[in-house]
Amino acid sequence: MADQRILLIGGVSLMKGRVKEAGPVMREICDELEPMLQDIGFLNEAPFKTISMIICFGEKDDLTPQYDPINKRHSELPVGVELELAGLRTASKDVVKAAFVTATIDVLLDVSEKYGLPNAPLKTIAGM
Repeated sequence: MADQRILLIGGVSLMKGRVKEAGPVMREICDELEPMLQDIGFLNEAPFKTISMIICFGEKDDLTPQYDPINKRHSELPVGVELELAGLRTASKDVVKAAFVTATIDVLLDVSEKYGLPNAPLKTIAGM
């Protein structure tokens, strides 16, 4: 594995509550997607080395990525989406992971379109 991760996922609650298993699930997804992203050279031509994705737990699902400017110091692209906390608060680990994978693939596809990055395996995962 590279010294710097291609994908980092974190979470923040916009309202009171938390999602059980969120941290371990986020790590699993990063670990599972990292080799594929490296194999396709996902960020080889990108103006950043890491996608820093934040899942905001709030009142609604909004998978439209919200971009912040590239953090040049850390060579990171900060991007966020919102998932409904109420539905995830008591969900099983499998349901939480499925929701996070869907959000992550959507973000990666959006980033690939925005920056002209390779995305064929991501489209396959998304069923496109």
